[in-house]
Amino acid sequence: MKQLLKNPATNAIGLSLFTAFYSLIFLITSGHVEFVNILYYDRSDGRDSFWTGWSHFLASGYHAYIAYTLIALSILVVLMLLTRRHPYDEYHTDVLLKCLAVATILTLAAIAIFYLLVLSEPNGIVEKFTLFIVIHWVTVVLADLVYVLICRWR
Repeated sequence: MKQLLKNPATNAIGLSLFTAFYSLIFLITSGHVEFVNILYYDRSDGRDSFWTGWSHFLASGYHAYIAYTLIALSILVVLMLLTRRHPYDEYHTDVLLKCLAVATILTLAAIAIFYLLVLSEPNGIVEKFTLFIVIHWVTVVLADLVYVLICRWR
């Protein structure tokens, strides 16, 4: 595993694939009639809540801007990764492994919170799952950007 992570291209490929997948889904569903029709809180009784606002955000197709932001940040990270001329040393590989371990723990905690949200109110699963994906992948991309910047300075 460490040998694979020493190559910056491995990180670039993984980040690119997942960003492309999530961004494609966000761009396809943005403003799509069928996606808007399955949103629960967009049709709610008008109560002001976080979920109603998030649902209106999704129904308006603004999550396309999240996709564009993810694509831009990922391109920046990938360019910085691919311009690195030599593999990471043991120190940087260990830091990357620790970052991946923390990201895994945070993802597992987020899954537990997501599950609790769904159990407490099963309505609005699309809004809740979309928010989970947005938070998860934005966090991963930003953490990767910070990691790449730290590796450039040392």
